[in-house]
Amino acid sequence: MSYMERKLAAEIVAWAQSDDTHPLIIRGARRTGKTYLIEHLGHNLFRDDVVKLDFQTDLATIEKIFDVPTNKTDAIIQRISEYSGATITPKRTLIFLDEIQLSEKALNSLRFFSGTDWRIIATGSLLGVTVKNRSLPFPSGVRQLDLRPLDFEEFLWAVDEKPLADAIREHASQPSSFILHDKALDLFHRFLTIGGMPKAVDAYRSTHSFTHVAEELREIDDTYINDMTDPDNGISGVSAKRIWDSLPKQLLRSSTKKFKYADVIRGGRRERLMEPLEWLEAAGLVLRNDMTRDTTAPLSPYRDEEGSFFKIYMADTGLMFRKFGIAAEVFLNPDVAAALSADFRGALAENFMMQSLTASGLHTFYWTPSQGSGELDFVFQNQLAQTIAVEVKSARNVTSKTLARFAKESRCPIAYRLSERDFGTSQIAGTSTQLHSLPLYAAFAIANTQS
Repeated sequence: MSYMERKLAAEIVAWAQSDDTHPLIIRGARRTGKTYLIEHLGHNLFRDDVVKLDFQTDLATIEKIFDVPTNKTDAIIQRISEYSGATITPKRTLIFLDEIQLSEKALNSLRFFSGTDWRIIATGSLLGVTVKNRSLPFPSGVRQLDLRPLDFEEFLWAVDEKPLADAIREHASQPSSFILHDKALDLFHRFLTIGGMPKAVDAYRSTHSFTHVAEELREIDDTYINDMTDPDNGISGVSAKRIWDSLPKQLLRSSTKKFKYADVIRGGRRERLMEPLEWLEAAGLVLRNDMTRDTTAPLSPYRDEEGSFFKIYMADTGLMFRKFGIAAEVFLNPDVAAALSADFRGALAENFMMQSLTASGLHTFYWTPSQGSGELDFVFQNQLAQTIAVEVKSARNVTSKTLARFAKESRCPIAYRLSERDFGTSQIAGTSTQLHSLPLYAAFAIANTQS
C-alpha cells in the first residue's frame, strides 16, 4: 500500500521536531493505518533510525523486556537494544512500540519515559477496551492522539484531488456557486460506498474496482466481528454482534433514529446490552451522539427516569454501506439511485456527517425541543460558548421547521444546512442566524468556517 497523507501527520511531525519529552500514543480502531503512518513518518523524521517492537507478532519475547521495575528506563532501553540488535541513541532513535495494549507492563512503563531523552511512539488498537480491564493504572505523562478512518478531504488527497479539496474549503468559507460541484458530488457518492479505511481507499485508487473495495471491506468487517466475539474480551460477543448488525436498521427509521435496545433483539434490555455497546464504542467501531435539549452552552446530555437518549453510528461509512447489501455500481447509477428510498439515502448522509464532524474534533449532540416534536441532527458549541446547528438533508429537498425553531431559541450566530445543493447563504427568517448552505461533501470544512 502506498502512502496516504493524513491530517494527524502534522501533529506527529510537530512532536518529533519539538523538545516535547512525552511519549506519544496513537489510538484508533484496527485497520485505520496507525502502524503504516508511524513507520512512514518515523523513517523520514528519524532518518531510518527506528527500532520497532511488534507486540502482536512476538509478544512472549518482548514482554520479557519489561520484566524489570518499570521505572528502570535505562534497563528497559538496554534490553530493547539487545532484542533488536540496534544501537539506541537518546533524542535520535525512535522507539516504536506497536500494539502496546497487549502488554500492561509495557504500557505502564511509558510514564517513566516522560521527561527523558528517549523518543517513544506507541500505537494501540482496542486500547480503550484494554484499559477498562487493566490491573495497572493507565500511564500519566503521555500524549494521546486518535487516528480515525480517512475523512472526505483525506480521500480527495489520496485520489490526487488536492486542488479540488482546497477549492471546497475556499467555497465553504465564502459560499458561492462552485463550478466543480457535480464532480465533487460524484466523488462524494463514491466515498459513501468506499469509506475511509486505508485498505479500501487503496483498493479503489489502484484498481478503480468496487469489487476489490468490497473484498477489503468484507475482510475488515470479519476482523471486527472476530474481535467482538472473542471469548476473552469479557463481554457477550453474541450481543455485540447483534448490536453491530442492527445499526443500519436503527438508522433507516423514518422517525427518530435514536438507539433502541428492542431493535437489537426482541425484548432487549439496557442491562444486557449496555456493556457490549460500550465495548464497541471503546474499540472505536461506533460513534455515539447523545440527545440534548439545551439551546445554550454548555450543552449536556438529556436524561430522564428511563435513562439517556442517544444515536449510534458506524465509525466508517464504507462499512455501513456494505451492510445494506447494495452494489456500489447500482448506487452510483443516477437513474437507479433516484429510486432508492429516502430513508436509505438519509441514513448514509447522517452517518457520513457524524463521521466527518467527529474527525474534525467536534463533540456533537442531536437536539429535540422540550415541547412539541421535531429533531435537529447535530448541534455543538464552539470555544466562544456559541451553539452551532447542523442540519443534514440527503437530497435537494431542504425544507425544515426544526432548524428555524432552534435558531430562534438558541440565537445561534450561524447554522449549516448540508444537502446535495450548491453553496449558498441566507438568513433564517425571524432570527439573526446566518444560514450557510453547503454541499454534503464540504462537511470537513465546518470546523474552519465558524464565526
